[in-house]
Amino acid sequence: MTPLAKLWTWIGQIFVPLAIGWAVFVRGGFSEIAAPEGVRFSRGYAGLVVTLIAGSALAWTWALYARLARKRSSAMLVPPNTAFEDARHRSAVISYGTAIVFAAVVLAGLILFGNRYSGSQIHEWDAKMPLAQGFWASRAKAHQTGCPSQPCFAMGQRVNAAGALMMNIYEYILYVRDGALAVLALVFASGLGYLVIVLTTRRSKAR
Repeated sequence: MTPLAKLWTWIGQIFVPLAIGWAVFVRGGFSEIAAPEGVRFSRGYAGLVVTLIAGSALAWTWALYARLARKRSSAMLVPPNTAFEDARHRSAVISYGTAIVFAAVVLAGLILFGNRYSGSQIHEWDAKMPLAQGFWASRAKAHQTGCPSQPCFAMGQRVNAAGALMMNIYEYILYVRDGALAVLALVFASGLGYLVIVLTTRRSKAR
């Protein structure tokens, strides 16, 4: 159980400050000049991917820890924060407080990064106008168009009104970009589902 507790703590302690810092950049950073929309969409996508990975890892780690804890008839099914606790010296305030913080940051990341990415409209690689208006419409058009030779599409406008190229805008790769989000979301949802099952199912007593 200790390795799972250490993994839980390590993932959360890395993800929380990373998510907070990345959220600042998604919103435009500390510069008075706002980043181009395409850059913010790309940052939102990256933040969403990392949040889903971290959320999946935290959910599955907690579920596996809770499963072992229930088998050993432990009173606490939440992993300890190994930076402040160990198996023999537990604090409900620290353990549950840590879980609440981790869950809150994951939820906030999904909302913030997801909301930012949901505004993206697919452009042809050097086009000034999107393929279609709207998140789903532009993606449907990109799949209808196809891509015989990459790069074909971008998550946002890469060329501004003056014709200058804007950097740090991700290429939109058919099936891969949104496909990765779908797979990660499925892993995350299955981890949450398993966690709920473990936490709510009582261990049957041997007869």
